[in-house]
Amino acid sequence: MKCIFRSKIYHNEENGYTIAEFWTKDESVPVAAQNKPCKVGWCITVFGYNLPLNENMEVEMVGKWVNHPQYGLQFEVETFMEIVKRTREGIVGYLSSGAIKGIGVKTAEAIFSTFGMDTLAVIEESPEKLLSVRGISRTKMQEIVNGYKKNQPFRELMTFLAPFGITLKKVQMILAEFGPESPQIVQHRPYRLCSIKGMGFLTVDAIAKKCCCYLNDPMRISGCVAYILREAAQEGHLYLPQSVLIDKCLEILNKDLVHNAVSEREIQQVLYRLTLQKNIIVENQRIYETPSYLAEKETARMAVDLLFQQLPECQQIDQKIQEAEQTIGISLSDSQRKAVRMVFNNPLSIITGGPGTGKTTVLKVVLYIFKHISKEDVQLMAPTGRAARRMTESTGEQNASTMHMALGLIGGDESFADFTELKAEFYNVDEYSMVEMKLAYEFFRHLPARSRVVLIGDVDQLPSVGAGDVFRQFIGCGLIPVTVLDLVYRQAQDSLINFNAVQIKQNQTKLRYGEDFQFIECNGADEAATIIHRIYAQEAAVSDVDSVQVLTPFRKKSASGVMELNKKLREIVNPAVSGTMEMKVGMKLFRAGDKVIQTQNTEIVSNGDMGMIQSIYHDREGNAKADILFSDNRRVSYDKERMENIELAYATTIHKSQGSEYPVVILPWVKGFYVMLKRNILYTAITRAKAKVIIIGEKSALFQAIHTDDSGKRNTALGEKMREYYNERIRNKRTIQPEQLKLAI
Repeated sequence: MKCIFRSKIYHNEENGYTIAEFWTKDESVPVAAQNKPCKVGWCITVFGYNLPLNENMEVEMVGKWVNHPQYGLQFEVETFMEIVKRTREGIVGYLSSGAIKGIGVKTAEAIFSTFGMDTLAVIEESPEKLLSVRGISRTKMQEIVNGYKKNQPFRELMTFLAPFGITLKKVQMILAEFGPESPQIVQHRPYRLCSIKGMGFLTVDAIAKKCCCYLNDPMRISGCVAYILREAAQEGHLYLPQSVLIDKCLEILNKDLVHNAVSEREIQQVLYRLTLQKNIIVENQRIYETPSYLAEKETARMAVDLLFQQLPECQQIDQKIQEAEQTIGISLSDSQRKAVRMVFNNPLSIITGGPGTGKTTVLKVVLYIFKHISKEDVQLMAPTGRAARRMTESTGEQNASTMHMALGLIGGDESFADFTELKAEFYNVDEYSMVEMKLAYEFFRHLPARSRVVLIGDVDQLPSVGAGDVFRQFIGCGLIPVTVLDLVYRQAQDSLINFNAVQIKQNQTKLRYGEDFQFIECNGADEAATIIHRIYAQEAAVSDVDSVQVLTPFRKKSASGVMELNKKLREIVNPAVSGTMEMKVGMKLFRAGDKVIQTQNTEIVSNGDMGMIQSIYHDREGNAKADILFSDNRRVSYDKERMENIELAYATTIHKSQGSEYPVVILPWVKGFYVMLKRNILYTAITRAKAKVIIIGEKSALFQAIHTDDSGKRNTALGEKMREYYNERIRNKRTIQPEQLKLAI
């Protein structure tokens, strides 16, 4: 049945499920399904996944009629194919829809004006003629041709995968990975899709079952193993015990089957094959994906090597500390002086403490001694752009950067532009609790010989989003010198934020409330969201939007999650105004004045950077652009493709807030967040606030979080490996010494 989109009724952003009104003149449409007559044909209601909502496209739909008890007869779409209308509007709309890279609205109109109804035939059969169109170079012509050729397998994939809720972006990723062979691979070797980021095994398994694959296919078992290990990595684990992995495989692979299709023996055989292929590493009944194992093993080795490094002693360190204090105009406590001595007496050391305990003060003294007395080069780093800028602001040093920028890591897959060894002699990494195993590995392998390193962080905050628990493992191994700072300087001694942070760390529920630490009782996430809308408007009116930040444990799932809060809060502080340009990117809508956040590292913008959309406009080609001003006064221009890495930031997750500080923090905290009701999550949230915390929630949820310790539960053996390497170095040193004595004699 051929249809054309008319209007959207409902769309679920999470899974792409869509209900919409389409127009058709197909005479097979049942009378009961004809919602309203048109000049020719009828409007009907259709539903399915990722339906094309483009008025300039005709769509061939395949499916069945379903009678809804409330809304009547509707068409359930199983597959669809987009068809270009042979009209000016259809061809121009198709060319400028984004399906063909390199063609905006103006270019599409120029091409049609030149070739008319023969436009598509020209692109397909005589692309050289495109060079006659003003503004089309040979390079651009090739982009257009390539884009058009790629569109056929794209259509085939969308047709086949639409019933499984596969998004446009995922289809594009499949095409990027497998090229023109993608349709054949999807239909005949579907488990290869497991290599695509975001393609979960369960979805791939459903596709494979449609293709009638054998349920005990080794590729199915292998895909399941990879899925389970990656799910474990999402939870912070570097490995899984072998018995746990096998049990999970059996549960997933045999789910809802009358008779088990896969046995433990078959899983063991696949694990053996994966080991031979070096896809996994088995060590002491622990199963790692190979990159995770190597990152952990090599980081342990490199950290121990650094500990054994012989560096020249810093002479008269106490005198230099005193000189630094006098010059900077500060006075260190005994524990802070101890921390400074430790930095200069060890090639690798750690300073830990909560907010306001003087970590930055120690760093200022250390930097002064290095730069003004020792005359050594320094390099300051942090895992996020905001944390790096905070370090610049607090220390006055201008060379602070994200670790990704310093190490040359770019893009979502954190690949290297070029491997370049670091050049400085002293390295400070702030907010180190945020550093996952992979990033730690990259840092240590970039260090030059004879480096001195200090790692600074708050051990009570959340561990890294990525796998591993590097900071706690470094502290817990007992090999790296550690100074704990626990006396608060930054906030007033009577600060309720500081007092309650200490109480929470100590598992105490007797919190104090006042002007700077408020609790507003509510009943559930919906009521919490309603109160947040009101409080946010009040606080933003007193100061500004940038000073007030809503932090929440969840992105989705409730009215108090990031996505729903952002929609509502944006309409409160930045409502639509007639004449104001907007940009729609997928299901996301942006407008000038929006507070936004970058979600991936790029060459010029870091994951976690916050900014404000200054303007939205069309360039000379008619392509939508947005200029974003980030908090360090960097103005960056974004096209639609790059805007996919931008989200609204009136509300963010607590995990995303690490390394940041805000004058006012608003925090929903209800029993519906039960999975996230953890002490370290709560502690991290309230310690982001510099002046005021407002918690909107339920006391029982607050107390549950305080009493729930979730630290130290990740599967990692970094500390264990470090102790093994350390003991090995000691043994080797003892065996070498007698040989050296013989040579000396």
